[in-house]
Amino acid sequence: MKKLICLLLLLSLTGCKDYKELNDLAIVTGISIDYIDDLYDINTELLINTDKTSIKVYHSKATSIEEAISQISKYSNRELFLSRIKTILITEEVIKENINFYDFFLRDSKGKIDYYIYVVKRDDINTILNLYKKDNGSFSYIEEILKNNQKNLSSSTPLKLTDYIYKSLEKGFNVVYPTLSLKENNNETIIYLDNLITYNEKKQKTTFNEIESIFYNMIINKTDKTLLTIPCDNNYFSLELQNIKTKYKWNNKIFNINMNLKGKIKNYKCKYNINDENTIIKLENITKKYLLNNMNNLVSKIKNKHRYQIVLRYLNKYFKSIKNWEEHITNINIKTNSNIEIISIGEIHK
Repeated sequence: MKKLICLLLLLSLTGCKDYKELNDLAIVTGISIDYIDDLYDINTELLINTDKTSIKVYHSKATSIEEAISQISKYSNRELFLSRIKTILITEEVIKENINFYDFFLRDSKGKIDYYIYVVKRDDINTILNLYKKDNGSFSYIEEILKNNQKNLSSSTPLKLTDYIYKSLEKGFNVVYPTLSLKENNNETIIYLDNLITYNEKKQKTTFNEIESIFYNMIINKTDKTLLTIPCDNNYFSLELQNIKTKYKWNNKIFNINMNLKGKIKNYKCKYNINDENTIIKLENITKKYLLNNMNNLVSKIKNKHRYQIVLRYLNKYFKSIKNWEEHITNINIKTNSNIEIISIGEIHK
């Protein structure tokens, strides 16, 4: 936060005609957007610098986002600085009603529009925005959640505003959204990075559980590292996966999805002797079967409501040469394959 204030102070010393006193500005770090009774329901988290930097949350309803922002500017008695927005929260109602909220950011933002989008429940918005107001703000916390998930789990797929706009306007895409929810843990309410959701053209909702979310990211090459718990004879072992590369190929009208990865055993509860070379081969075979089952289950789930669009249209370069591909997509056959190499068992001994 201090770095951000220093940066804005430097910008204020440039002497240009758009010079603004820092104390006259309220930096918008995040915004939530809902749509109720033909009105935009807007909440903003503001970073305000007076005697000390503080976080404020303001709410407004209006017929347009511009009008709501203007009202919030009056409430805070400051001009709103939008180019430092980190995150946009939208409700499912915004998605279902096809509300074009992004046009405002295309026209009015002076900075990069690389904000991240999350879907939240309408009833959770107020709590989410006020939960970390006494600290660095909820949107800074959400930013840290995303970084941690990308680094260690890959159970959610980041969605930038630019990607959302492209996929919303391009025919044939079903946007996949990350979600945030509230959880109780040890008598504390926390913001939780939940699973992925998507809607088809009929606005039928599909929710991915955590394993499906992980495998979706693996299929579309959005995974740096993840951890899977794999069953073995009424017990389990945990495998940290890395170097995950998924390749695609057309072959005799079959779309092949080939996943190659390496893994490190982190926790081992199976009955087989982990120090035996044959055990590693056995575990690799168990893992391969587990990977294929989950890949096929996800592909089947997607086909039922989305005609494969989530996994195929995402890789749209394969459809450039196919005319009227939408008419043929349900007849496409998908074949999955995986290759796993266990490269380390760490300090585990059986």
